[in-house]
Amino acid sequence: MKLPFLIAAVMLAGNAFAESATTSKSTELMDKASADASIIGTLANQTRVDVMQRNGAWTQVKTSSGQAGWVRMTALRLDATTGSNVAPAAGGNVLGSLMTGGRTSNTGTVGTGVKGLDKEDLRRASPNYSELEKMHANVVGKDGARTFAQRSNLYAANVEYIDQNNIGKRENN
Repeated sequence: MKLPFLIAAVMLAGNAFAESATTSKSTELMDKASADASIIGTLANQTRVDVMQRNGAWTQVKTSSGQAGWVRMTALRLDATTGSNVAPAAGGNVLGSLMTGGRTSNTGTVGTGVKGLDKEDLRRASPNYSELEKMHANVVGKDGARTFAQRSNLYAANVEYIDQNNIGKRENN
């Protein structure tokens, strides 16, 4: 009899169990979870926020002043002392998220790519052609790269092949 009440209370609590985080760099606050969304503000480096929900590579946050919006998940450092009870994006399973979603500590390394995305996030993904066009606009040829390297005092360096089978092994001399 008590278990259904507990489950209902947890599901209704929603954002009451939000994680705390700090921005790891100055980052734009967007009105939607999209690179094409409107910028509604900028959060300075080390801004404390509450994490409200996640949607793919985006995290909805709320500042202490009450400003809410979306930031890229790679711009946040989750507090190690908070739980991982963040509501999923609309239509997600709140109870499942409370039990299994997110990280429980911030001891891992920051990475990019599909870290933190599940099969459903990948299934819902769609190409962002405007971002692809931006990427193509930054393409530079071999001569342009050489000119940049010379102007920046960069130099070529040959690196020996690393044998993956010997990484971490010590040789006895």
